Amino acid sequence: MKKMVGFPEFFTSKSLILLLFFLQLLTLGSAQFSVIGPAEPILALEGKDVELPCHLKPKMNAESMEVRWFRSQPSDIVHLYENRKDRFQQQMEEYHKRTKLVTETMDYGSVAVRVYNVTVSDEGQYRCSFYNGQVSEVATLELQVVAPLFPMALSLMVALGVTIPLLGLLIAGGLYLIWKQNRYKE
Repeated sequence: MKKMVGFPEFFTSKSLILLLFFLQLLTLGSAQFSVIGPAEPILALEGKDVELPCHLKPKMNAESMEVRWFRSQPSDIVHLYENRKDRFQQQMEEYHKRTKLVTETMDYGSVAVRVYNVTVSDEGQYRCSFYNGQVSEVATLELQVVAPLFPMALSLMVALGVTIPLLGLLIAGGLYLIWKQNRYKE
């Protein structure tokens, strides 16, 4: 093999190829991440608020990334955060003024979208997508909405559930005392 003029001997073509290969791996590795969502379905009570969380692995700052919450298609936007701002122009009508991105831990790659006044039609799959300009990754999670059977009667049911057993104990105690007094008189 001929020596290259002006290069030290350790810069052979093989070592240059290896060096370029490792530099490419480092570049690819720096852009790699995955998006993690909850493994179990999230339960929400109809009429209440719910947070749908997801986070990056490994932890990294997501403030400059695009974060998109959507339903079945990326165009079915529940909430969009892009260029460090919330974008509501493309949001689905049924989520208009009902969402907020929770960003307190965004610098650690953790976000959640808060959905206000949950309805039964909100039930189903949601997708959380992070895009850093090179790589886009998505996590899927499930929202289950529970409608209360007796929303107004709930406090009444609790009160009755406590009062009736206590009343039963008092009546049983009173009957026992009457029986014992009658038995003692005989």
